[in-house]
Amino acid sequence: MKNIYRLLVPIVLLLPQVHHAQNYSFEKVPEWVTNIDIPLESSVSKYDILSGYYFTLADFQLNLDEEAIFKHEVINVSSYSGITNASQLSVKYDTNYQKLKIHNLYIWRRGKKIDRTGDLSLEIINNEQKLHQGIYTGQIVAYDILNDIRKDDLIDFSYTIVGANPIFDDERYLFIPMEMMNPVDLYSVRVLYSKDKDYIYKCVDCDSLFFSSSVDDKYNIIEIRNRNAKAYEPEDLTPSWCIPYKYFTLSSFHSWTEVNYWAQRVFSLDMEPHLDSVFSEIFTGEETTEDKINKVIDYVQNDIRYMGIESGIGSIKPFPPEQVVTQRFGDCKDKSLLLVSLLKQIGIENAYPVLVNTIFQHEVDKLYPSNEVFNHCIVTFDYQDTTYWVDPSFPQQGGDFKNLYNIDYGKALIIGLPQDTLDRMAVRDTRSGATVTEEFTINSFTGPTAVKITSNRYGFEADQRRIVMEYYSTKDISDLVAKDLGLLFPVVTKTEEVEIADDVGNNNFMVTYYYNVDDYWKDGDEGTNKATKGFWIFKFEPVFLYQYMNVHACEERKVDCLLNHPVNLNYSVIFHFPNDLLVLDDIKSYDNDVFSFEEKIEQTGKNSLQINYRYITKNKAIKAENYKNICAEQNKIAKDLPVIIYFNK
Repeated sequence: MKNIYRLLVPIVLLLPQVHHAQNYSFEKVPEWVTNIDIPLESSVSKYDILSGYYFTLADFQLNLDEEAIFKHEVINVSSYSGITNASQLSVKYDTNYQKLKIHNLYIWRRGKKIDRTGDLSLEIINNEQKLHQGIYTGQIVAYDILNDIRKDDLIDFSYTIVGANPIFDDERYLFIPMEMMNPVDLYSVRVLYSKDKDYIYKCVDCDSLFFSSSVDDKYNIIEIRNRNAKAYEPEDLTPSWCIPYKYFTLSSFHSWTEVNYWAQRVFSLDMEPHLDSVFSEIFTGEETTEDKINKVIDYVQNDIRYMGIESGIGSIKPFPPEQVVTQRFGDCKDKSLLLVSLLKQIGIENAYPVLVNTIFQHEVDKLYPSNEVFNHCIVTFDYQDTTYWVDPSFPQQGGDFKNLYNIDYGKALIIGLPQDTLDRMAVRDTRSGATVTEEFTINSFTGPTAVKITSNRYGFEADQRRIVMEYYSTKDISDLVAKDLGLLFPVVTKTEEVEIADDVGNNNFMVTYYYNVDDYWKDGDEGTNKATKGFWIFKFEPVFLYQYMNVHACEERKVDCLLNHPVNLNYSVIFHFPNDLLVLDDIKSYDNDVFSFEEKIEQTGKNSLQINYRYITKNKAIKAENYKNICAEQNKIAKDLPVIIYFNK
């Protein structure tokens, strides 16, 4: 399914040209469009912008009755570095249901207007950016490289795209950011729709903007203008579900119940699908009901490869289950409808496709109800008074259906169970985590040290590692581990092949690596520090932990900070030294609303030392108001992680 999250900067990446037909026309500006004058003065400095250009005017006018979007964009080429990017015009659209109408191309140079409309020669280029993900969209880009563009030129381009995906019926939905990554001299939005339409709309955080709502003889008219719009500067690690910028939104839906009824029509089947060929393929005749559930889930996840033909209505409406079985591929909605059909035919009546949003997740219901706010489809079903959730697009999952790990997408629309609110995904707690052990056998302070690394992952961690290990070769993975060791040890040599043990039934995935490391002990006599004379010295740093516990700048934040979650990590480092030692056991622990961390140092033998680290995250994000304190605590942990080991020479 398509991602509805609108980017703040209209950047288009292009694939090689494959079409040559003219899929556009030159026409006059529609009569319903109102002229917006280009600002004559600007307060923008060239040092305040990205890419060397910005919009002097960003004028977007939408006629919802005519399914038309008019765009008038005036680009200010403010520096020489911006000429290359600004002189490449591109318009993305879907020829299955949209038409591109070009109006004008002017170049304003030293106050003089130069008409370049007749010089436009747009090439039609495939816009298949997601083919590597197994998604074909059918979208194209009309593209042209402009001649003779100079610093301080204004590129004045206007066009209209007409048409909407018919799968949405006559429903309408808008989500328009009112800020960009660059400043804008004038950001203008105008929306028209029939007086007999009852749409809901709002402009969020728009108190400082011009906003008006009026009615003429034919239309309801909404106008918004943001003059001297400042650039939106996103904070690092902003969660995807946060919308920390001004935006306008509109919907023709008034409740999630209405959206559910629409979804039921889209996912409905004219007749019960014939899927006997699937059962003949995967069943032996000896299965219990639970065996059958496991087998149909495994079939859809693994035997139906992920591939989406998301062109036209196919971007939303799933293919019939028989077709998916025949072609042996489908995207999330295709695989979900197939799984629901299979479950129903083995007696699991309460099985439903589910729409979720992987970006807004638990905050999706803060958006207006609409059939365009979802971008992913999964499945839920009831068995013996328990509700289960399955993502059919997730391959190679271990364990049975009662223990499958499921990402918590927060709020969900269960197709076929209409209600005025979205359902909260009640994801069952399943074990997920990793136990990693690094064991160093040091026979000499001047010779190589044997290192054995064992990684035992379970639950979701095992699911992810299984996919990684099937995609990459063991050499690739071994080289990456060796590279990490190389951050601490000057010499790293692989001594044995990687060992893999995959217990799919219990969903445990174990990998063992073998290396030698060398040249890491420092001779204290060779330094200038008198305190180290007569010692062998080694500063150990748990490099593996730094991906979780790194030092950050602890500044005030306006929005929450994204956290790697879920994490349930047990990490142990074991040293066997050539000489006896005496170490005082020590334990440090930290616990807050976001994570818990424990470091335990103990002597396990006369010449052995073990350091155990345990790190667990509790939430997906750190609240903005708590960030400085949490960050400071995390920084303290990270700074105290290195351990200096001394041995008498």
